[in-house]
Amino acid sequence: MKREILLERIDKLKQIMPWYVLEYYQSKLAVPYSFTTLYEYLKEYDRFFSWVLESGISNADKMSDIPLSVLENMSKKDMESFILYLRERPLLNANTTKQGVSQTTINRTLSALSSLYKYLSEEVENDQGEPYFYRNVMKKSFNQEKERNTCCQS
Repeated sequence: MKREILLERIDKLKQIMPWYVLEYYQSKLAVPYSFTTLYEYLKEYDRFFSWVLESGISNADKMSDIPLSVLENMSKKDMESFILYLRERPLLNANTTKQGVSQTTINRTLSALSSLYKYLSEEVENDQGEPYFYRNVMKKSFNQEKERNTCCQS
């Protein structure tokens, strides 16, 4: 994809994201993550935050208004529900009757969310030099899937 088109798409996604995702984006530009990686991650955050709104986990009016506390208080059960949603929802852009997205897509989604949660719970500093929160639900819900996938590979 051409750089100009990629940057336009990134800008569109940035306009709808919560402030803490925009901070994450700025921080990862300094690493530097590639624009392609950041674009893919922003698409995954769009998918996740849309589900957060649709499922009633947040009663915010729009994605950019989802408070940080929603991520801080996300339960393992909530995250498992999101993963099930990904596995079972009808595909939106395919001419198929297949349900759910691929395991590769789910892995990318979990990787993007793990990166965001790590940033918010370990890397970022507030005015007191502390992360925004300490509880990282992705460490709970992602490890089992990772272990299951790696234990069977020989």
